[in-house]
Amino acid sequence: MSRDHRIELIRKIEQKRNSKVIAYVTSDRHNLAGQIAGDTISILHEHILALAPAERAKLDLFIYSRGGNSDTPWSIVSMFREYSKEGSFSILIPYRAHSAATLISLGADEIVMTKKAELGPIDITISSGPYNPKDTVTHERLPVSVEDVMGYFALLEKLNCERPEEKMKGFEQLTRKVHPLVLGTVSRLLEQTKLVALRLLGTRAKPFAEEKNREIIKRLSSEIYSHLHTISRAEARQLGLDQVVSAEDAGIDEELWDLYKEYRTLFSLEEPFVPDQYLIAQNLEDHTWSSLNMACVESEARFDVFQKDIRVKQLRQVPPQVAINLNNIALPAIENINPQIVDQLLREIIQPVIERAVEDARKSLLASLPIAGFEHIEYNVGWKTIDGGIEV
Repeated sequence: MSRDHRIELIRKIEQKRNSKVIAYVTSDRHNLAGQIAGDTISILHEHILALAPAERAKLDLFIYSRGGNSDTPWSIVSMFREYSKEGSFSILIPYRAHSAATLISLGADEIVMTKKAELGPIDITISSGPYNPKDTVTHERLPVSVEDVMGYFALLEKLNCERPEEKMKGFEQLTRKVHPLVLGTVSRLLEQTKLVALRLLGTRAKPFAEEKNREIIKRLSSEIYSHLHTISRAEARQLGLDQVVSAEDAGIDEELWDLYKEYRTLFSLEEPFVPDQYLIAQNLEDHTWSSLNMACVESEARFDVFQKDIRVKQLRQVPPQVAINLNNIALPAIENINPQIVDQLLREIIQPVIERAVEDARKSLLASLPIAGFEHIEYNVGWKTIDGGIEV
């Protein structure tokens, strides 16, 4: 699919809403996911600056993302509000806008959602870190989520562990599995996220009452006990998000879904990225995938995409090195011809043949050895500005 087709859909949305649309998409392709991150802020800013000052009055941010850095939403929303007219910043959600994307949505004056659109809890998961617990088998660092920590203490309360010494004993039991610094980070990030969410709700042109804002944040951060829970537009309204608008009422439901499908194709979202299996199936020792799309920001004026190259190589259980000395090969003598000339000619012809045979044998041997694992190397990672006329 071409950029021209995506721009055609963006223009249709702009015409119906009398706005300017900027699309922000991060990949959630299996094994190739991107995240909302701070390096996108300057890219989004360039897209806003590409608009004429009068065109910045009403801005729509089309978003598809599973989440990311919890510090980024405040910067994004604040930037859009600096340029748009009061009450004229909206979020357009065709499908998934989870976690940090939900935080961004909280700061909008209007959240336009299709029937399939989803928000998500705004809790925190520490995916990795030097103090995260390790898997006993793989020894990899395990993620620590707010739901798990809060669920543990909620369980203690259900078991009537209410006295200070009982709570302290429960905390000591937990710290035997999870480092206290990780628990402290979980608590700090949860409070930070709540504070940011409250401030984002407060930036709206017609903010809710402070008590209602706090109740919304409490429900989104602490009362949904699964990070994978999805919040439909009906549930969002039940949570108190009265700024939610049905895409059908806005007259852009088909355009939003069609634009999502274009990005679904661009990012190959429905095709799991399984390079290890590809190498085995194709009988390859290594392969390089170039210009893999991880995230993009797109508007009528320009197209920026975050890409990377990945080389994957099979690792084999190689036995101790075997040395082959080709210099000790004895060649037969030929009568009536100087042996030195024969030796020189035969070696010039035979030596390369033998070396090629040895190399072929080495490759065949390696290919027959058991697989010990795979090496993944990433390079050329970063944002690229692509000309509007190029298909990607």
